[in-house]
Amino acid sequence: MNGKRPVAIQIPEQTQTRKSSLARLTIGTRGSALALWQANAVRHALAARFPELTVDLQVIRPEGDIDKTSSLLKIGGRGVFASALQQALIDGEIDLAVHSTKDVPTIEPAGLTIAAVPEREDARDAVVSRHGVGLAALPGSPVIGTSSRRREVQVQAIRPDATVIDLRGNIDTRLRKAESIEYDAVILAAAGLARMGWRDRIVEYLSFDRFVPSPGQGALAIETRADPDPAWAIARALESPDVSLAVLLEREFLRAMGGGCTTPIGAHVVIAGKAVTLWAMMAADDGSSMRQQTFTLDRRTAMRDVPRLASRMMKDLGTKRDVAGRVVSVPSGVAPLQDKHVLATGTRRLVRALDGAFRAQGAHVIPAPTLEIAPSSTPEALSAALDEAAEGRFDWLVLTSRQSVPPLTAFDPARIKIAVVGHSTAKAVRGAGFQVDMIPNVQTGEGLVAALRDKGTAGTRVLCLLGGTASDTVPAGLEAAGFAVSRVESYRANPTEHIPDDVRAAVRSGRIDIVVFASPLSVKVLSAQLGADLAALSGACLVAIGPTTHQAMTKANLPVHVVADEPTPDGIVAACRTYFAERSGIEGHGS
Repeated sequence: MNGKRPVAIQIPEQTQTRKSSLARLTIGTRGSALALWQANAVRHALAARFPELTVDLQVIRPEGDIDKTSSLLKIGGRGVFASALQQALIDGEIDLAVHSTKDVPTIEPAGLTIAAVPEREDARDAVVSRHGVGLAALPGSPVIGTSSRRREVQVQAIRPDATVIDLRGNIDTRLRKAESIEYDAVILAAAGLARMGWRDRIVEYLSFDRFVPSPGQGALAIETRADPDPAWAIARALESPDVSLAVLLEREFLRAMGGGCTTPIGAHVVIAGKAVTLWAMMAADDGSSMRQQTFTLDRRTAMRDVPRLASRMMKDLGTKRDVAGRVVSVPSGVAPLQDKHVLATGTRRLVRALDGAFRAQGAHVIPAPTLEIAPSSTPEALSAALDEAAEGRFDWLVLTSRQSVPPLTAFDPARIKIAVVGHSTAKAVRGAGFQVDMIPNVQTGEGLVAALRDKGTAGTRVLCLLGGTASDTVPAGLEAAGFAVSRVESYRANPTEHIPDDVRAAVRSGRIDIVVFASPLSVKVLSAQLGADLAALSGACLVAIGPTTHQAMTKANLPVHVVADEPTPDGIVAACRTYFAERSGIEGHGS
């Protein structure tokens, strides 16, 4: 603690006597001196805001503190300083966690939320050197220490002659190394040095326009269980709206970078009234090229604009140029999915199909079946509905999944037309010996509704065979168009009981590049099964099989980087090929 009492986070005068709904609250924190400083700063701010509240601290050791020697890339790098605190929140061991925002993954486990971001410390990176000079003035071929690849590539842009060494350890450990003859300088966050009372050790502050900090750097994130948890309401008293929005935009820039788990990324936002300034940087995964840009945005549209700018920067980074600046395409023989690690969800049959489709592209698939298909829970109702259809009491039989085909084995379709949502279902229907009368051009529930609306009139009789948890998109859309709709459960998709240990280990390792969500239920099941480990998927490319799953992912606060044009294994792989090819500058990526 350096003998210093944490400075109080500013609280409005008129709100300092309000009572809280809790008598006692436990803050979870890492055990380093800086983490304890930050936790105590929040504790004192809460004491000023809620004088009757007793606040305790509980030290929790995350993986990043237990293993202080391995490179962050080797131990995962996604949430290694936050996951243990998040698990403690989920388990109810603590009420509130205090993080350095830059350590918090952009995907939060279900049920947790960043309740408040208080006033921010200096967000810049800083140089500490035994030579007493900044980067440009260091001796020739300097040795510079940092634990961040983002800092490494920016250092080498300023000092190409530098040797950058991976530097782990707490802030005091790294400061001691800065004084040793092994290093000419180390790069640290100015915020940590300021909070510990060590501003005098800084020899240079690195400006945003040439050295962009990590998203969230200098800010604290106060995480709680989601509202209506009482700790959430208490933490909200420390919220700084402009800082919170700036940090949210920085994290949104990072969230947009799916498939960039090792991509060095920086983002910093300053808000002045309606004007938003964004400094952004990113580099190739191997650090071979780097882009830095500054954008001026409108506060009202910034949340929409930032992901678009991030995507544009990534595509530009993937554009290869020769020494004259001319665009050079990577030969199409280079496979954009080569050696990518894919987490595949859905039914066992779909997971097997995804495995084959991705492996053909050189990717490695980690199977994570989330659904087990079971017969309908109402077999009598299903049988009766199919009998009525065979008697000609319906004009259309509608199938939105191939899982609805097996019950048709004894069905006589002579007096009814069959409409399906896409080619995969059509193939299964034809394989069962039936004719398909309609496949919409747009292979979604909405597309099927539109196609049937064009074919039918008010009063058209439709039998929809759907899974027990299937979306209401088709039956509700047809009813809204005036159709007479009967919905019958044709199968059940039951959640798998647990996620295999090897799958959880792969997720925790931070080596997942792509996650395929095959249905809205798969989104719910995988999120629940992973718990706090869901955060380790931050940085992966998250893929939706179609628009309905896209909506479910958005509702679950998951980023969506790819939506398949066609809801089939080949369609998913094609969409992922295009996504990664655009970021690699590979020619002919649409093939």
